[in-house]
Amino acid sequence: MRDLLRWLLLLSGVLCVCSQTVGVNRLVCGRRKVKSVYLIHNGIDARPGHWPWHAVIYQRANGAEEYKCGGSIIDEDTILTSGHCVTVGGRAISPEQLSIEVGRIRLHERTEYTQTHGVRQVIVHPGLNVRRFKHDIALIKLASNITMTPHVQPVCLWTMDNNQELIVGKNCTVLGFGLTEQDVVSEQLKQASIGVVDTLTCLANDRVAFGTYLTSEMFCGGGRDGVSACNGDSGGGLFLEVEGRWFVRGIVSFIPLRKNTALCDTSKFTAFADVAKYLKWIEQYIDPRVLVFDTDDYEVDYEEKLPLFDLNACGIKSDTFLADGSHMSYPWFGYAVVGQTTIVKCVVTLVSEWYVVGPASCFENDGNEVRIRLGDYEDLKVGKCLDRNGTMVCAIPTQTLQIQRIIIHPRYNDKEFTDNIALVELLTPADTTQPNVRPICLPVTKELYSNQTSNLLAISYSALKRTFVDKPTRYINSSQCIDMYIDEGLRLNLDEKRICGQLAAETTGDCAALKSGAALQELREQRYVLRGFDLFGRDCESTVPTVYNNLYAYLDWMLYNMRFNEVDLDAKDSSLEAKWAIRQKEHEKLLLFDMSTCGIIKMAQRVYIHPDFNEQSLHQNNIALIELMEPANTTKPLISPICLPLMQEFRNSTPWELKLATELSESRKVFCAPSIA
Repeated sequence: MRDLLRWLLLLSGVLCVCSQTVGVNRLVCGRRKVKSVYLIHNGIDARPGHWPWHAVIYQRANGAEEYKCGGSIIDEDTILTSGHCVTVGGRAISPEQLSIEVGRIRLHERTEYTQTHGVRQVIVHPGLNVRRFKHDIALIKLASNITMTPHVQPVCLWTMDNNQELIVGKNCTVLGFGLTEQDVVSEQLKQASIGVVDTLTCLANDRVAFGTYLTSEMFCGGGRDGVSACNGDSGGGLFLEVEGRWFVRGIVSFIPLRKNTALCDTSKFTAFADVAKYLKWIEQYIDPRVLVFDTDDYEVDYEEKLPLFDLNACGIKSDTFLADGSHMSYPWFGYAVVGQTTIVKCVVTLVSEWYVVGPASCFENDGNEVRIRLGDYEDLKVGKCLDRNGTMVCAIPTQTLQIQRIIIHPRYNDKEFTDNIALVELLTPADTTQPNVRPICLPVTKELYSNQTSNLLAISYSALKRTFVDKPTRYINSSQCIDMYIDEGLRLNLDEKRICGQLAAETTGDCAALKSGAALQELREQRYVLRGFDLFGRDCESTVPTVYNNLYAYLDWMLYNMRFNEVDLDAKDSSLEAKWAIRQKEHEKLLLFDMSTCGIIKMAQRVYIHPDFNEQSLHQNNIALIELMEPANTTKPLISPICLPLMQEFRNSTPWELKLATELSESRKVFCAPSIA
């Protein structure tokens, strides 16, 4: 028995070492390393480091190097491109005639980021038919290894489901130095947003071209308002972002030409070779460490991520008051609210100026716009002072922020609530200079990381003290926790990603229930570190322990998906609203006005007047339906459609009564006609 135990321990150690080694050796792909925020035809200029995997292919001709095509970096010595880019007369171009440059965003201007590499081998797909664009894919092996820098990185190959139907309707990005709208080669690398369309839509766009050349190893896509790929964009990639990582799914192959010219017709879709269909062929020639498969392992460079956090100010208690006079010491405490209301869906925790974390179940699409409110659940736009036990206290304005991105854990199961966690990226950063809005610490350094269970604290509300407090929480091991639930006739699944904790019996009397998402904290050297959050909403009187997500199990996933953001007024996000928001912070009275919804004008496309309308009798059939030229932006907080009585539940067969207040002391009764079925 002792020998068996020794063998098992040895095997356990080997498995542990192997798993760590695999993690160290895996190559990172599809990640931007440059801090930045934010078509080919009518596209926008790409920024340095924003697309670090784009490669430029040059061919020597007449003693000079001429731009040939685009490509994508796959690993240290492999470039992915179109087959027709590297062939002449059906044969591969000699490697000596080609050169590759990476880190380039201007066609005729080198920068400190540009690298030049010779070509060792050109590998064309054996089934390539240039005349019919069949199997239009190739690999270029470099004579020297690429030096990976923040401005030069590999993109990920698509290793997920290769069913094309799953990407129809997805917005992708395509890059290139192709022809601009003036029909000249672009000097600046351009990026364009391209939507993938289904095969039938593609064929209807140009039955002659796509009916002749489109195969099952291709798909189509196009943008709006003349946005497309064009001459010279061939070989460049079509990229999709999945959980913060960029994948190459397509390669620009062909686009129908304008009549009687050799120039692209931007009213037509672009055909892309589907990289996912060629994965087995590509795998023969690349470093397998760049392949990404569905796994819980996330490669994170902690040193690289540390600048995301203010480690000097995180996790420090504050001394502020809420609008109702309650005392508040935890400035990272926030709420997911419905629109501009005080309807709270769950509690969230601020972990940096750009990110909050909370339950994924809180952010499932239920048709309601969700915003993040920090500082209090009440939308307090200006300071408010009130008497609290003979002392005048003042509440600081709250911050209600729109959401840029919701990253729900890929293994989240809404039936069993496994991996019930979401990372929420804000559209604009929280103002953490205010004492009522500051982040909690994440365990990203040795000083903050303990993985202990002896000093856990749960945020709660004390009705007697009218203040939020942290209450000692006793850790309950998994088997004991499961047994306690069984005793109550409840079934509970636990793993290392969840932990149980229970408030001391003497503290449950003065405890108010909180929504799901309330933080479980650990106090380390006067700093609060996020340890987890409540999954189901705490009932203080419950006899069973509270179940929390174990944040340590999700830390790598969170860091992997967190990116650097900067407020850049020169970027496309620099709208009037963004500038107005900055001015509002400088002038309190400007908070009275909402720039996002004022003065919006929409052109009408058609007006449908009721056929029985008569100007001489305005009280009959006086109704018109107006069709807008462009759809209204219903993502704005004050722009939403009203319901029509299309279902029986919305119909009312009897008159109903409204009261309209004309003064605080009186009201008028108004009878409304019944809705018409």
